Amino acid sequence: MNQSLASKVEQTVIEGWFLDPPPLIAAMANEPTIGVTRAFVLQWTKFSRLFPRWVGSIMSNCPEFAVLAYEVENLMSEVVRDPGSNSNHYQLLTRLGESVGLSPYEIETYPELPETFDLFEWLWGKARNPDWLIGFTAVNGLEILGDRNLPLKYGVQSGTGLNPEPYADTLGLEEENLEFFRVSDQADAGHGRETVEIIAHYTPSGREEEILAVLKEAMVRLRRMMNALWELATVVDAGLNSKARTDGER
Repeated sequence: MNQSLASKVEQTVIEGWFLDPPPLIAAMANEPTIGVTRAFVLQWTKFSRLFPRWVGSIMSNCPEFAVLAYEVENLMSEVVRDPGSNSNHYQLLTRLGESVGLSPYEIETYPELPETFDLFEWLWGKARNPDWLIGFTAVNGLEILGDRNLPLKYGVQSGTGLNPEPYADTLGLEEENLEFFRVSDQADAGHGRETVEIIAHYTPSGREEEILAVLKEAMVRLRRMMNALWELATVVDAGLNSKARTDGER
């Protein structure tokens, strides 16, 4: 493994994400609201549905057996069943949404925000690139952002938003409804580290800056999506607060 490149990948994520996390992620990591949770579920379920297809496209272009094994293990958690649960990540996300007042129909039919659509179209383009390393860095590179150990390694205090404790403490959600965060937190800690190792191992000499640029662009586009989710969360919370005041006056 190219340890120098591994360090550059980690530094890129620290500087591009953890030093200044999007407001939605900061809220998820500290004081999530109903609006924050609903906005996350309404859009991230769509990411969860597409992620296996992006990975499948990457695998179709990848000749490296170790990378294929990594992706298959990854897909088992997303599509079939997480090792720490009886459900896959999409089902757990839906359960989380139902616990904050969303119906399965609402979750399934809620449209993609424009920023969500833009990110997904970009990821589709990268995943279909004949150069599998480009797709892997764009799609799987986002999993590094869920590695709770990475910011601690660099002395950064911001969290990933996957810790279930704030949701239990602030919203009073039951453990069974927070299983998505628990299993994702565990999975992404490992997947993030392995993704760094794969990028560092398979990136040929002379392509380091190209690959780092792909990772940076992925974070920029995800940040735009998360900022749009923050706006949605603000609208949802304002509506809930207005309804609560109206009900209280009756």
